[in-house]
Amino acid sequence: MTNEHDCKAHKKEMRATFERPYRFLDSGLSNVYLVGIKYWTCENCGRQAAEIPALEGLMSVIAKSVVMKPALLTGEEIRFLRKRIGKKASEFAELINKTPEHLSKLENDQVHLPEETDKLIRLTYGMLCGDRQLLVDIAAKAEQWLRSISNRANENITFKKKAQHAWKPMAKGMTA
Repeated sequence: MTNEHDCKAHKKEMRATFERPYRFLDSGLSNVYLVGIKYWTCENCGRQAAEIPALEGLMSVIAKSVVMKPALLTGEEIRFLRKRIGKKASEFAELINKTPEHLSKLENDQVHLPEETDKLIRLTYGMLCGDRQLLVDIAAKAEQWLRSISNRANENITFKKKAQHAWKPMAKGMTA
């Protein structure tokens, strides 16, 4: 026999405020807090439940905030965006030209996230999420993001004519 109790019998209603916000762990992000919602805390075990209106709209606003933030994405933010567009890790890894193992390491903060991959993840999310306004917002930053990539990777790419109507890219340092 277990010593479980009925949380409903011990619940206390509260309202999230700026001084005492509700930590929204169900978002999948550890740093999301809500203000102005009702929630209940079990005075016996500390479990919480919240009444969150317009949940899908909230999740979209969170995603937009993540995509548009100025700092590099964290691993949990990458996972959050991937899950928001309903992609399995293997599918998303293919979209961003990574192995599933590498994506797992990115999502678990085990490897450094290059700025180029960060931007590709944001752009991929923007294209697949279905939010037209987010695409407009991304487009406003895209030129700046892409310019910063090209300023660091200003290498020539050489192609060799393979046949009359075919071309072959040449590896760096390769001679004709």
